[in-house]
Amino acid sequence: MLVKGFVNIHSSQNLSLEGRRAREQTKADNKEMLTGGGEGNDVINAPFTMGELMRALAKTNDSAPGKDEICYTMLRQLSKEGLKKLLALYNKVWLMGKVPEGWKEAIILPIRKPGRDPSNPGSYRPIALTSTVGKIMERMVNVRLTWYLEKHKWIATCQSGFRTGRGTLDPVLCLENEISKARVNKEMVAAVFMDIEKAYDMMWKDGLMIKMRRMGVNGRMFDWIRDFLEDRKIQVRVGKMMSGQFRTENGTPQGSVISPTLFLIMINDIFDKVPTELGRSLFADDGALWKRGRNKKHLVRKMQQGLKQVEDWGMKWGFRFSVEKSKVLVFTGKRQREQCELT
Repeated sequence: MLVKGFVNIHSSQNLSLEGRRAREQTKADNKEMLTGGGEGNDVINAPFTMGELMRALAKTNDSAPGKDEICYTMLRQLSKEGLKKLLALYNKVWLMGKVPEGWKEAIILPIRKPGRDPSNPGSYRPIALTSTVGKIMERMVNVRLTWYLEKHKWIATCQSGFRTGRGTLDPVLCLENEISKARVNKEMVAAVFMDIEKAYDMMWKDGLMIKMRRMGVNGRMFDWIRDFLEDRKIQVRVGKMMSGQFRTENGTPQGSVISPTLFLIMINDIFDKVPTELGRSLFADDGALWKRGRNKKHLVRKMQQGLKQVEDWGMKWGFRFSVEKSKVLVFTGKRQREQCELT
């Protein structure tokens, strides 16, 4: 019951019929982007070095092992010969673009959320245990991918999540600055805080690959990530009992080292068609839009235009927004007589 509940979270049936059709149309319009990654002679496609492997091992913390029961301590204690063998394995996987099946299998430990009904499968948070050998390779790939994205300035400037030198205070300060200006000029600021439903669980894999090709990611990097996301399986463990294995349809692997970076690529263009006069910020999947001015009706009209563009983006790339968790706020020194109506 638990494993079926977790699998359903990743199902495309969570989207409306209109949303599924929009996905198919996007795929049809970009089918040439989903072919093989090709040669790719740039730095990110070169074989891995011993230095990269040692740096990846140095960043590991002791955590529960996956199904193969190999833990990080074992890998850190390998001899020079052992490390050479491990590096040779990673480079063979990299060259072939085929991730071993065992690295794509996860054991899920269900942890009940505080105060929730224990008899409801939706009351449990999944904690995924995956192969540490696979995670070391993920870490090496992630370092290269992050370097490429930052070097070529592909990540939107308004994105502060999972980026070196950026944090949760960055988007807060951007909005706070606008509110301070509004106070001085006797204006108001209308802001919308958006929540994407099951953002990581419902990430569309083909959509991600299309966006990666648009960013110039090709060769072994493209092929490895595509295979890494395909045919992923989960099974739930409760005590010593194990459920059967089930495939997940959508989403990035829970607990994966590279998942946050892949999600940043997927959400990167969410505000691309929003009017430039609107302020915006992102922290991973948490987005906000705002507008400063004196005329409330004008602000609402402009904000509604921006929200429509974001809604169209969600339809095209297979994301749903939570109406209950999304909020609108008006920052003003005046008393509000009516609500700010946005849809």
